[in-house]
Amino acid sequence: MNSSFRRAAAVLALCAAAPALAQDLDDSKDNVAGPYVPTPWVIVDEMLKLADIRGEDVVYDLGSGDGRLVITAAKRFGARGVGIELQTELVEMARIGAKHEGVADRVKFVQGDLFQADIRSASVVVLYLLPHYVTRLVPRLRAELSPGTRIVSHDYPLAPWPPDKELSMDVPEKEMISGTSWTRLYYYVVPARVHGAWELTLPQALASAPLVMQITQEPHAVGGFVRDGGAELTLRDLAVRGEQVRFGLLYKGRLMAFEGTVAGDAMTGEVRARDQRGPWTARHRAPLPR
Repeated sequence: MNSSFRRAAAVLALCAAAPALAQDLDDSKDNVAGPYVPTPWVIVDEMLKLADIRGEDVVYDLGSGDGRLVITAAKRFGARGVGIELQTELVEMARIGAKHEGVADRVKFVQGDLFQADIRSASVVVLYLLPHYVTRLVPRLRAELSPGTRIVSHDYPLAPWPPDKELSMDVPEKEMISGTSWTRLYYYVVPARVHGAWELTLPQALASAPLVMQITQEPHAVGGFVRDGGAELTLRDLAVRGEQVRFGLLYKGRLMAFEGTVAGDAMTGEVRARDQRGPWTARHRAPLPR
């Protein structure tokens, strides 16, 4: 992105941010996710780097301000982008910036409520919102985004969802905007939805009949067990990242290691036990009561 756009955007951003920062937030305005505070350019660069933006990505910025994140993603990486912003004047500023940078055909800016926006086509989501509103978005992000979608949140974690990565840095220019130079970025990968009961089928040599596997999945934790008669055998080290799943199971004296892929109501993969290995599958039966 060229320096003239950066200078113009910085001046406009600071003018817009100053009155907003001087005002207290009114919690009764549920669709106002915080004052407009421009993201310093060094943080823009680090957010996009952490998200590993690629040309095939569709980058959504929830609370897009002057549009700098999606404009940069389009110009530098060839991605497409969508900015959702409540303030009309910021939407117009972003559209002008996109034309100036020659990416107006790759990005669009929508004036609207980010809590109501359709985000299902995103492959990357970036956000810089106050903690209460970040937390409020967690159920939607996990339920509506496709498994494998990457999310980067500036300064505030998506509690209680633990991040896959964190990055901390000191940005002196941020102090005049937000009162602190310390910055933390949180990176997440949306997991496949595996909550519920599954019919688990192993190679005949490992299990002569299908087993019932039950998984409980919450933002802060995932766990489960396999029912064998009256016994419940705990799934060990169960992890779901994007569409990938892995876990261990001690069954009839054999420690088995499972790796696989989740695709909707089915899981498939390979199971290893001592000197044996083979395919395994699981079919979704019904969700567990929440």
